[in-house]
Amino acid sequence: MARVQEVLRIPAESAPVVDPRRRRSRLRKVALLARRNRLGAVGFAMMLFVLLVAVLSPWLQRYDTNQVFQTANPEFNPTASPLDIARNPKLSAPFTLNRWERPLTRQHWLGTDQFGRDIYARIIVGARLAVIIGIGASLISVASGTVTGLISGYFGGKTDLTIQRLVDAIQAFPGLVLLLLLVSVLEEPNLTFTVVALGFLGWAASTRIVRSTVLAVSASPFVEAARSYGATDMRVMLRHVLPNVLAPVVVIFSISIGIYILAEASLSFLGLGPADQTTWGKMVNAGRNALDLNPWESLFSGAAITIAVLAFNLAGDALRDEMDPRLRGR
Repeated sequence: MARVQEVLRIPAESAPVVDPRRRRSRLRKVALLARRNRLGAVGFAMMLFVLLVAVLSPWLQRYDTNQVFQTANPEFNPTASPLDIARNPKLSAPFTLNRWERPLTRQHWLGTDQFGRDIYARIIVGARLAVIIGIGASLISVASGTVTGLISGYFGGKTDLTIQRLVDAIQAFPGLVLLLLLVSVLEEPNLTFTVVALGFLGWAASTRIVRSTVLAVSASPFVEAARSYGATDMRVMLRHVLPNVLAPVVVIFSISIGIYILAEASLSFLGLGPADQTTWGKMVNAGRNALDLNPWESLFSGAAITIAVLAFNLAGDALRDEMDPRLRGR
């Protein structure tokens, strides 16, 4: 009995340890992928940068987004007459706003806007909102589209006909017009409603892409073998069909994030974005009135939109190239 206990006793030294050679092989694979698709590696690096800025925004923003910077007005005269104030309006204000300060200063790295607010702080906070909207809307559209596309492609018949006619009806409307219709339902749309509206708009495209993949997988021999063994439809869909359509689902999800960031910026530019939030689209719209003399707000916020959308698009293209054997190595 004592001998059996000694055999069953596992010493601390025999705990599983990760082989360093396995770590090196993983790093070598990552380096090989980055070397083979350099543009995709740049996209992933940019995507990680945007995500880090969004996550660390409370510590990176430096100032509150609505903090107004102002300085004491040396010309203020509380006893000035209305005639003097009409001649020199500066006599009536004890403080003056630090409006449209130029970038690259110690206090304001990217300058200030027309209300004396720090542009850098507003761009950092806008990054967090853009990532929340992009990932949230993409999750809603891809998750719902995967479920409906799986059901439509697997069962076919009247089920497929009904779902696809609904998809056609939604895609018949121009995307921007449908967004304006959904967002205008509320007088002041909030963040949650914006995410749901964008996710609903992308549901149709996700459903159609997943359905086409399910149709090809459902005709495979291993699916027919599972049916012949008496597997239920639910088991076949979840155990055999769904794992084989996850690759395009991941690609759709990654690419959709950039699309939704751009769509939200368009809504905010038109004044229909989240009413109580700082967004890049609002900043582009606010700065366009002073493009001739102070283009900094529109320039930096537009650059932030470009970097975020480009990062997720390049990362999505790289994922598509690696997950599709026909495109790998091109």
